[in-house]
Amino acid sequence: MVSMEQSLASVTHFSFSNDLLNQLAQETQESVPALRSALTRAIPVAVQALAGRVSGPDGPETIWKLGREAYGASVLEPMATETHHGWIARGESLMRGLLGESYHFTALRVATAANFGLPVAERVLSAAAVAALGVIGEHSQEHNLTPEALAAWLVQEGGRLPGMLLPTSEPTPVATAPDAVAPTPGLATGVWAPVGGGQTYTPPAVGGSEGRSPVRWQWGALLLAAVVLGYVFGNWQDMPFKQSNKVGVAATPLAAATPSGSQGGRYDASTGNYIYDTGQPLILHLADGTTQKVGATSTENRLYTFLADPTQQVDSVNRTKGWINFDRVYFEPGATTLTDESFLQLRNVASILKTFPASVVKIGGYTDSTGNPLKNFQLSEERAKTAMLAIAGMGVDINRVQAKGYGGKYFITPNTTPEGRALNRRISIRVIKK
Repeated sequence: MVSMEQSLASVTHFSFSNDLLNQLAQETQESVPALRSALTRAIPVAVQALAGRVSGPDGPETIWKLGREAYGASVLEPMATETHHGWIARGESLMRGLLGESYHFTALRVATAANFGLPVAERVLSAAAVAALGVIGEHSQEHNLTPEALAAWLVQEGGRLPGMLLPTSEPTPVATAPDAVAPTPGLATGVWAPVGGGQTYTPPAVGGSEGRSPVRWQWGALLLAAVVLGYVFGNWQDMPFKQSNKVGVAATPLAAATPSGSQGGRYDASTGNYIYDTGQPLILHLADGTTQKVGATSTENRLYTFLADPTQQVDSVNRTKGWINFDRVYFEPGATTLTDESFLQLRNVASILKTFPASVVKIGGYTDSTGNPLKNFQLSEERAKTAMLAIAGMGVDINRVQAKGYGGKYFITPNTTPEGRALNRRISIRVIKK
């Protein structure tokens, strides 16, 4: 039972008796102290994920039912083998669904911190989720809570956690809700808008500064609320474009970029890269039901909006128009090796392109004007091909992606400053067929 003085996370942690921990230790071949330490990291993530899950249209009933089932199955006690393995699988499936593509990174963080193998970390996350459900079910039953009352309590418990514990990479939906068009009343006052058969959600600005205030736990809940509102629309070609209150920025012609970048940002002297400001965060819902957490002026939102909006067409005459700069794709200095953080945006773009199977795009590579022009051209060509192959390797037909290097041509700002040169070293994308 969770008292006023105790948090859901702490009670879940204490619910791991010596018998439960010994059972877990036998399964994983890890020590009890190491497992207890790993659970300290895994339990708050599970609690925060569940707190976000109740924000969906079917969330309160889903968590209420799962909690009651878990408590009824005595998951807080050592179980028979068949029942035990069944709940292990349910816990893993639940966490994979709640965290989406962040699941792997979360498990990796737990594994690294505890010096575990990845399978053990995944098992710990599953155990944390199942135990939290058991405590939730016990609290719900003892206090005779309705699904709505349980949801309110669980959201409050999420607020007791310090900061945002969930990773920031984009999640995938854990449930489909074809009729979902707005978040649960009272959760937030952000803006939902239909775009191209999907939905975008823009959280409210906090403290008068768009996306600049410290992130609080509510953003984790909002993120997961948007996740559970993802829905599958079926065949994209059969759907009309919904134009009311469209959210997104049209692709900006390359020549129109300002010296500081059309999105704004700053020069990072330590890496030599230009760090773009991608605007206020929003949740981009693709027509296939997947979601991405991006910025309003990000590459992803601009590309998706261009593809989804039938009023925006490819300019087949002026081929310098319609280019969209990648704002989070970088290479090692003077090399064609993508940095680790670049793959997230490339994966997002690949997902968008898969949502529009008729589209064809071109990847452009550019350098600054310093050094040998021929070598710059070769470098830009190889970088464009590297980005193209990365996208193709993520499931996009290679025939739908072209690559071209332009070297130091078509610079968007003078090369006289480090900031200007960083802006000119870029990878861009242009839709050449919708």
